[in-house]
This record gives sequence, C-alpha cells and structure tokens, in this order.
Amino acid sequence: MTIKDIKKKSKADLKNNFGISILTMILLSLVAFGSAAVGFIVGAVIVAGAVTCCYAAFYVDIAKHQIKGVDSTYRGFRQFARALKVMLIYAAVILGALIACALLSWLISLPFGSDGADIMIIVAPLLAVLFLIAIFFVSIKVKFVFYIMNDEIDLSAADCIKKSWRITKGRFGKILLFELSFIGWRLLTLLTLGAVGLYVIPYYNTSVANFYLSLTQEEETVGELQPRAQND
Repeated sequence: MTIKDIKKKSKADLKNNFGISILTMILLSLVAFGSAAVGFIVGAVIVAGAVTCCYAAFYVDIAKHQIKGVDSTYRGFRQFARALKVMLIYAAVILGALIACALLSWLISLPFGSDGADIMIIVAPLLAVLFLIAIFFVSIKVKFVFYIMNDEIDLSAADCIKKSWRITKGRFGKILLFELSFIGWRLLTLLTLGAVGLYVIPYYNTSVANFYLSLTQEEETVGELQPRAQND
C-alpha cells in the first residue's frame, strides 16, 4: 500500500469509531497518569510498555474492523512482562548512548587542556545532534515492536525488537515519508493546544496500524513466494 492508500483507509476505518477511540485514549491516559502519580517516573516507565501495547492492539482492531469492546482496549496488558523488558532495553540503550557521548566529549577535550571548555562548546552540540539522529533512526527501526508483540505471543522481547528491525529493512525512506506526512497535523495540534489531537491521535495511530498490517502482508507474500521459487 502507498502512504496515500494507508491514510485513506485509516480515515474510512475511523469513520464510525471516533467515539470509542477517544474513550480508549481517556482510559489509557488515566492508567498512565495514575501510575505516574503513584510511582512517579518509575511508575510511568513500568506501565508505559503495556499501555503502548494496548494502543497497538486497539488500533489494529480498528484497522481490521474487529473492535471487541473492553478486550480491544486492555488486551495489550497481557504482554505486560515482555513490554516492560522492551522498555528497560530502550532505557539501557539510551542511557548507554548518553554515557558514550559524555565520555567521547571528555576524551576529545583532554588534549586541549585549559582550552577544553572552549572545544566542548563546539563538540557538545554536534554530538547532541548525532545522538538525536541516531535515536530517530532507531525509533523508526523499532516502530512496530509492540504490534509484533501482540501478534507473536511466543517471541521474547528481544526477538520482537529484531523482527521490527527486519520488517523495516529497506523501508526506512517510506516510513520517514509517512512520519513527515503528519508534520502539518502535529503543528496544528500544537497551535490549538492539543484540541486537534482528539482527531489527529486516532488518525495517526490507525494509520500506523494499517502500515504495520501492510508490511506483515508483504512479509507473508514474500514468504509464500520463496518456497515456490526454490521448487521451480
């Protein structure tokens, strides 16, 4: 499917589901905010993965026209343990990258002695930009981890990450264009102090779900064609 096709289908999928989408956003936000209130940052991190899994499951159900009420909203919590492991892996990678950047900055400044602080003024912003680019790249490669987690209940957290990395191979440009196509909506959400987000968030999430489903269909098609090619 093209990006245009994905977005067109997503609008049609949401046509009669905006009410339940907004209700699901409210319910899952209450879970996230409640956990943050009780456990501060730790509480938020603990439930973040499971809540993300819930969003993934819910919008895939919308894309498939298989809404099942409460089960569609909360079934992502069945993946709580694996989702938490994924979040811990993400946190470890980000922390490791930050430590590496800080260490690299220090090593670069060492040879300059007293002038090291002046060098850091130049080096630190460059490293920060490289860090953000790397994080953005990785975020696209692992974009579908929680969608895979809901579908592949036997895969470990690490294997879900590996599969997302695999199915996005060769599709980075398309995913990037997909994300860029929502920039206007995001800016409009900011300008309206989040009001337009009531439309944009369900629309975007349904589009991501349809994107994921289109990728899995492509994977299945390739998987079916390979044995035939070998037999021929």
